[in-house]
Amino acid sequence: MKLNTTPRVLYYHIVADKFPEIYPYGISVSNFFKQLGRLKRRGYKFRSLSEILANPKRFNDKDLALSFDDGFSANYPVLIYLCKEYNIKPTVFLIGKCVDNKEMAWNHKLLLMKRYCSPGKLSAEINKYVPGATISTLFSRIEMSEKDEITDAIWNEVMPFSQSNYLQKHKPFLSLTRIQSLQKAGVDFGIHSWSHPDFARLNYSEAYTELDLCFKQNEELSLSFKRYFAYPYGRPAQKDIETKLIKNFQLLATFGISYGLGDNRLPYTRWQRIKMDSSKLVNREQFLVMPWLRSFKALRYNFQ
Repeated sequence: MKLNTTPRVLYYHIVADKFPEIYPYGISVSNFFKQLGRLKRRGYKFRSLSEILANPKRFNDKDLALSFDDGFSANYPVLIYLCKEYNIKPTVFLIGKCVDNKEMAWNHKLLLMKRYCSPGKLSAEINKYVPGATISTLFSRIEMSEKDEITDAIWNEVMPFSQSNYLQKHKPFLSLTRIQSLQKAGVDFGIHSWSHPDFARLNYSEAYTELDLCFKQNEELSLSFKRYFAYPYGRPAQKDIETKLIKNFQLLATFGISYGLGDNRLPYTRWQRIKMDSSKLVNREQFLVMPWLRSFKALRYNFQ
């Protein structure tokens, strides 16, 4: 029996030769373009996400869309190059509060504190606010409603500089000018939440606020955005909450990183993405295995 195949949506955080301190993980520019070259030689075609979502049935697993999360300024040269030299139109999912370097998300604060603060001192401060938690367990222990308040308090105790000074000096996120420049080049923008929480642990009111703040800011700044929403950490909201969010914000698609029945095909709005900025082995596993598992699961349960 033939497996039902659908387009793949790939995602990256950083594509650069020098990774920023605020997110020191990613793939080098040379390895990124080698990756694209290998895919192209194997018959894969690059499409814009908006092109695929307009009519997914026209495409199959040989069609790929590229996306980038968080809106790091380090990706700007590659994004421009993709549009102008490769005619590939990626989609960038922005964290609302980080736009134009106004603030940083709580996970970015933690990464910077790990870099500048000794493990012992940082763990002691974390334990004051979340007893029993460590830097490695804080994500699962901290209440999402308290994540910014607590990380700000810890920052003020352990860091030698303020958040605003760091943002002003390093400008790790895309500026409004660069966002507008990328839009003119053909890049689409979607939403990655306001403050990068774990949506699986939010109630509806909290989830609504995360998206509402983004849409209000986009309107205030006159930014053109697609109604696409990529879940932070790839962890979706509870189904009833997601259904309400899709209806109230008229979302055209939501994006996670798992797999399940109905994903990546109409009339369902949930699409799963594949992380491609890890090691070569992990990238290959994610690229080949995850779509197969999704297709096999759909076939097994006669879900067409």
